[in-house]
Amino acid sequence: MTTPKGEATKARILEAATDLLVTENDVSLDEVMRLTRTSKGQLFHYFPEGKDQLRRAAAERHLARLSHADAPATLATWQDWEAWVELVLRRHEQQARHDACEVAALAGRALDADKASRELAGRMYEQWSCELRDQFRAMQHDGLLRADTPLDELASAVLAAFQGGAVLDKATGSRLHLAHALRQALVLMRSYAAHQPTPGGPDQH
Repeated sequence: MTTPKGEATKARILEAATDLLVTENDVSLDEVMRLTRTSKGQLFHYFPEGKDQLRRAAAERHLARLSHADAPATLATWQDWEAWVELVLRRHEQQARHDACEVAALAGRALDADKASRELAGRMYEQWSCELRDQFRAMQHDGLLRADTPLDELASAVLAAFQGGAVLDKATGSRLHLAHALRQALVLMRSYAAHQPTPGGPDQH
């Protein structure tokens, strides 16, 4: 049975490995031990299969971070969507070009040589797409989106704008790509509005 101290050590190792996976697209056991001040014996005690096991666990932790960070929360109104986009843009504005971006790093998981990591990324994208579709379905039910709104297509468009914009921002050092992509996604969403809303206006329920 792992003690609370042991759980804390394991968590520290996993967080360090996840940071490396996001920033370097790989996990170095020596670097993890250096960052966490742990020994090889400790590392292999918690991750007996070594690097492959730790890398898979780090990929899962990366996705867990994403689900609690930039992933859309409950977005039930146009005002909610406007606020979420501005929140994402502010968060990315605060990052330096060399800072880790959890969303941009997910694209790396989709191209990972490790099949398990690729499958994890695929499941994350599918989860986000389903969550977005559910948000749109709720808005449709509440009369904010038209009955003929293509929910799956809209969810894919918003997700692609979010992911693609984040990757372009990191690649170019410009914050404009994500801003343009997300704001145009909002324009697309509003094109299906049951009543065409004006940003900040009374139609935002």
